[in-house]
Amino acid sequence: MVKLMRVDERLLHGQVAVTWVGNVNATSILIANDEVVENEMAKMALKMAKPSGMKLAIRSIEDGAALLNDPRSQQISIFVIVKTIQDAVRLCKKTEGIKKVNIGGVKKKEGSRLIAAAVHVNDEDIRSLKELGELVDEVEFRMVPSDSAKTLDEVLKSY
Repeated sequence: MVKLMRVDERLLHGQVAVTWVGNVNATSILIANDEVVENEMAKMALKMAKPSGMKLAIRSIEDGAALLNDPRSQQISIFVIVKTIQDAVRLCKKTEGIKKVNIGGVKKKEGSRLIAAAVHVNDEDIRSLKELGELVDEVEFRMVPSDSAKTLDEVLKSY
């Protein structure tokens, strides 16, 4: 069962491994991204960042959805991490099990603007956030669990 999905361009790093994993109360981490699954060096770094005692699966969006849709996954507490808002939308469209999404770190890029702490979005991202809001029960914005969460409606009220 998916406890939480987080969008974070850095995927699994110290902040996620230390603060989010404990807060989410998961026993397994699924990293779903089409590029990282092809990059052996990135996969090795992610495996080293994994907290001890946690299971880690690194899959493409398609294979990540298949893993989440497997009935056996309902018996496991899973923390899903994707790299982009678009990855989140694609994964949510392929599985029913994701109810809550946390938007954490989205890097600044050409034509983007800051809409929440460490979340820079462009027009495509705004469209994807609105779509994501239709697919799940809750979309929140915060870097760490101790921060106050902002809702999708709060963040997008001017869009």
